[in-house]
Amino acid sequence: MRIFLYLIFFLFLNQIAYSKIVKATGVYKHLGNISQKEACGKAEKKAKDEAIKNGLGLKISLDETQKCKEVDGVLECEQNQTSVLSLNGEITEYKVLTKEDDVENLADQKIYFCKIEIEANVEAAFKEDSNFQFGARLNNDTFKNGDNLEISVISGQEMYLNIFQFFPYEKINKVVKLFPNEKEKINKIKNNKFTLPTAGLKYVVEFPVDEKNKKSIDEHLIFIATKDQVKWLNQYFSLEDFNKRLIEIGNKNVVKKEQKTYTIIK
Repeated sequence: MRIFLYLIFFLFLNQIAYSKIVKATGVYKHLGNISQKEACGKAEKKAKDEAIKNGLGLKISLDETQKCKEVDGVLECEQNQTSVLSLNGEITEYKVLTKEDDVENLADQKIYFCKIEIEANVEAAFKEDSNFQFGARLNNDTFKNGDNLEISVISGQEMYLNIFQFFPYEKINKVVKLFPNEKEKINKIKNNKFTLPTAGLKYVVEFPVDEKNKKSIDEHLIFIATKDQVKWLNQYFSLEDFNKRLIEIGNKNVVKKEQKTYTIIK
């Protein structure tokens, strides 16, 4: 789904700032529809994401976990949530400890898998400031095509807020800025409470036209709050490209980040 100049969200952040060496394992299973080389690449990515979660003590909220139970492709939903959560840190170096590339024979079906264990040095991506906080809430977490999305935001201090949509199913431009935009250009938040969209505008939810075989789909909102104004692109080719920019910003600025998963029903 695309939310075209129509949207709302909520955000909160809890951040840690240190470096830690951790071990993590990633497993990817498939039915032979992809190569084992690609499967091992996916397993390695899952291991890296898990290393960041373990190293920084990050957890996906109960609401986010439950959200994945309501959409098609539960595994993909959880993996995408983990990938967004992993924007909180980075791996400065790592090494593969073990790699298992094999197949399981279950009744009349073959299950291919790749399992990779890594040891990684994990560092937090943002500066810590426990007094810099904000929260956000959606008017709903499940939408039908054409529904309006509204957002309520609470902040404890002045901040600059940017909101991005993460479309996991897109081949390019997976991360697109929702706010600020051409109609809502001011993103300096001064009030303790405010709502989006602003008066006279709507954020409209749309089911992706190319996802014809699914009855519902999940997308993700990424909320970024900073103490100073920061320049962002309107869109990024991938979550990895977005993460590079986020790390650059985090090295010079106090950042708060949060994510929200929402479901669109056809």
